[in-house]
Amino acid sequence: MLNSAAYRYINGVLEEAVVESDISLDELLAVTDNVCLADKNIASFVSGGPCLNMLLWGEKGSGKSTLLRLLALKYASSGLVTIEFIDETSGAVYGLYKIIRENSDKKFLLFFDDISFKDDDTSYRRFKSAIEGGLESKPANVIFAATSNKRQIVSVSSSDTGDIYDRDEASEQTSLQARFGLSIGFYSLNKNDYLEIVKMYLQKYNISMIDGWEKMAESYAIDRGGRSGRLAKQFAAYLYLTIQ
Repeated sequence: MLNSAAYRYINGVLEEAVVESDISLDELLAVTDNVCLADKNIASFVSGGPCLNMLLWGEKGSGKSTLLRLLALKYASSGLVTIEFIDETSGAVYGLYKIIRENSDKKFLLFFDDISFKDDDTSYRRFKSAIEGGLESKPANVIFAATSNKRQIVSVSSSDTGDIYDRDEASEQTSLQARFGLSIGFYSLNKNDYLEIVKMYLQKYNISMIDGWEKMAESYAIDRGGRSGRLAKQFAAYLYLTIQ
């Protein structure tokens, strides 16, 4: 019997995990539509309604993993158990199915963080069969949620010879994508949204908004590869440490 609301699955062993967050769903600014869609999907799943496996893809630091963490916290009291899958062998998912079926009174969110496969890595075939299509079907009380910085989680060869075998291989590589019926994109922040998130963190942590903070925040993001919610939070801490 599983008594915790969160676990990690490593090398065939379930370990209890502590899920915490210092922000709320309402504070995930600039991705409100994404939050609502993912929230609605989990709510429907927990209540026994229609639901879909989810792929959250897009810019690094944009809130993909944070959103899933917050949903895990929100629905834990409704019986949702979140398991982060860390095992390097994707076929090991089957080892979890027995545990999940033995706890049929609970709903499970199986979480894969930052997944991607190279085009010569055939292990994705076992992974997609575990999600849907293999002899042993996915238990009814589990859905998958994955995050990736790439929209195409299996790198597809850029060669386009028109050969039937090349087309078959490309189709095979994109078939994993089709197992995630709900694909939610997280895009680069524009300047205004980024500064709004910075402002939210400055106010949240009672950090003074000194003259020129907007320009400093923009430079901080540009120096680190682009605007994101993660960098907005980091800048707030940076400003506190260097200016306050």
